[in-house]
Amino acid sequence: MGSVNPPKKRDYGHKTRIDLKQSYQVAYWKERLGVSEAELSEAVLATGALARKVEEYLKAKEDR
Repeated sequence: MGSVNPPKKRDYGHKTRIDLKQSYQVAYWKERLGVSEAELSEAVLATGALARKVEEYLKAKEDR
């Protein structure tokens, strides 16, 4: 039996989906996109979990 190691900081930039149920992914995407958790959740609910769509939504909202 091996010891359980805590997860290391990961880079989710290569991922195509944002999983709001994973706190480490939420933390990563909040920092990467420069938004709050509420803004990230709103964007995912509005567009779905595809990171590209979420980013487009947030940029369009910022440009208004």
